[in-house]
Amino acid sequence: MGMHFGCASVWDWRRWAPYGVIVWSLAYAAIAIYWALGGRGFPYAFGTGPKGFGPVVSRLGTGAAWTAVMMAGIPAAAMATAMLRGVRGMALRRAFIAAGIMLAVVLLLLMTGLDLLILLGYTPYAIIGLFTSAGIGRKYIEGLIQWTTLHQLLCLVGGFLWLAATLCYSRRSGDACLYCGRRDGPEGWQSPGRAARWGRTAVYVSMAAPVFYAITRFAWALGFPLGMAGEFFRRGQERGVWISGLFLAAFGLVGIALTLGLVQHWGEVFPRWIIGLAGRRVPIALAVVPALLVSVLLVVGGVVIWSGLPGMAAALSAATGVKGMDLVWNMACQVGPTLLFPVWGAALAMAALGYYYRRRGPCNVCGRGASGEEEMAPYRIAVAERASSH
Repeated sequence: MGMHFGCASVWDWRRWAPYGVIVWSLAYAAIAIYWALGGRGFPYAFGTGPKGFGPVVSRLGTGAAWTAVMMAGIPAAAMATAMLRGVRGMALRRAFIAAGIMLAVVLLLLMTGLDLLILLGYTPYAIIGLFTSAGIGRKYIEGLIQWTTLHQLLCLVGGFLWLAATLCYSRRSGDACLYCGRRDGPEGWQSPGRAARWGRTAVYVSMAAPVFYAITRFAWALGFPLGMAGEFFRRGQERGVWISGLFLAAFGLVGIALTLGLVQHWGEVFPRWIIGLAGRRVPIALAVVPALLVSVLLVVGGVVIWSGLPGMAAALSAATGVKGMDLVWNMACQVGPTLLFPVWGAALAMAALGYYYRRRGPCNVCGRGASGEEEMAPYRIAVAERASSH
């Protein structure tokens, strides 16, 4: 069966995620024990990772970092085992769900850093660089395979596994369908009609931040400093920093187009110009999974930037000699649009969920949700009419 939410297949994360999170936590516990015994590679040691871009937990001190690392190991594996056994006591159920969500948040938002988003954003630039400049491609690959980056990717996988396992436990212990999460009764805000409305709002909100980001990057590449200190801007021009920013701006604009697809007809059915796929329905996971991944990286990037503002301001002042309100203006020009990353990420996640709830249809396992097709009929007709008019 195809890859979509609501059916049993090799992509059936509902079946293997509760086991996968136990394996992940035990493996991470083994790594933590290795570090505790003096092994090399502890990612939160002083001086490791990209300066200013590293995980937030590294700024909270060694004690906080070790607490996060140890809790993600054996204690987490023990809790995941209890969740797999289906503990149903009301107090324990709430505690397990809260702890699972908290652990996922720590892994996703505090133990990963901005450099993952930077690597993702520079991927097109690096691919071109592989054919035009060996230095660019080499630096990108070196950044991708260094241990601090690999550890962040490991935490990213663990965070999503914990979200999936906690969701499975919540559904099992709450008498909801394991596959769609529905219970008997009205669907409320998750109904297709209501999801279409709030999902559309989320799409438009998520499109605002990358517009501001792209404007600043295009302006710098065209030679407009937008208030940046003159010498600092000239040094960036000499090193080609602002030209490379064009790729990030273009990547953001591509993201806008793809996000708009979450509420457009071509986001449900492949358009005619896509050879080999024209007219076929777009798999839900093809839109939802990348959007959720990017949304997490955006929120992580925003958290890191917000928490690192004092350090960035001090470094900029030391490099340029700018102080006072001029420093505030320079900071606003350089990092102002990136301060919207948390809003962008949260809105993108909501837009992806709205797309999922709108399109998932009746559940193939429990049969719930059939009434949603009737509710969505006027919406689908209107979308199809708009598509045909273009």
